[in-house]
Amino acid sequence: MRLRTSILAGIVVAATVLLPAAAANAATVSSSPAPTPAPVTTTVYQTMVVRGYNAQVAAADGYKIVTNADGTQASVPVTAAAIAQQKQADQRIAAAQAVTPGAAASAAGVICGDSWVSGAKIANNTVAFHTGFLVYGAVRFHNWAVYAVGVVTANAWGTSGNGPVSGTESWTGAIPSVVGPGVGGVPTLSPAASVLLANGSYCFSYGPTFTFG
Repeated sequence: MRLRTSILAGIVVAATVLLPAAAANAATVSSSPAPTPAPVTTTVYQTMVVRGYNAQVAAADGYKIVTNADGTQASVPVTAAAIAQQKQADQRIAAAQAVTPGAAASAAGVICGDSWVSGAKIANNTVAFHTGFLVYGAVRFHNWAVYAVGVVTANAWGTSGNGPVSGTESWTGAIPSVVGPGVGGVPTLSPAASVLLANGSYCFSYGPTFTFG
């Protein structure tokens, strides 16, 4: 829990750069989700991209991390189970490309899924939100977070755990003690909003955001 709290504290400090006035105030960290549902707002989507590999996890699930001639790395299925799993992932990628051509790669790296967030200010200086991700393969572990930076104070919510094997997860929660209008969202290219796939890929959110009154 100490490590998780320090990650969330870092999110709050980094996020205050968006609204400098908030940096002068002490931000608190909330690591427990609240049951308050988020109001109906526009959902903002951002891709998730591969930012590294874990060779041990890859090997345990039948994959091998290889280094290409140009210095880039890739995860290659070796066992029959991994090959079958990769075929399912390739089908998801093909479906994504059918909707958005070029969805498998971007300047930020190989795209491994989508992330989203929506949010709005409700009563008692609370920002309600809905967030989640969908990636192209089974997940071994995830970290996820949402920050809210008001012009007076800032705060953050976060969670972590094993899975999901399905590759998709979502949460509804609330962030208390956020004074003033401001900006909220999922951290950009941060370990606090990332998943570790069964093929050893570290998949990071590109940070969807929202504004609140």
